Amino acid sequence: MAFDLHRADGEVIRFGNDARFSFTATGHLVVYDAKGNKTLFSHHSWNWLEEPVPPPAE
Repeated sequence: MAFDLHRADGEVIRFGNDARFSFTATGHLVVYDAKGNKTLFSHHSWNWLEEPVPPPAE
């Protein structure tokens, strides 16, 4: 499932269907991309995750 990461600085990062996320015991966010690369976000650097809204039908 694709998801958007809304960062504390206002940036929104979109991750595709192949990305996965989990949380550490200390509240850090761990994101794995389609190739298995891991990115760690501190709990102070992001605000929320959400499923992206599909584009309007034409």
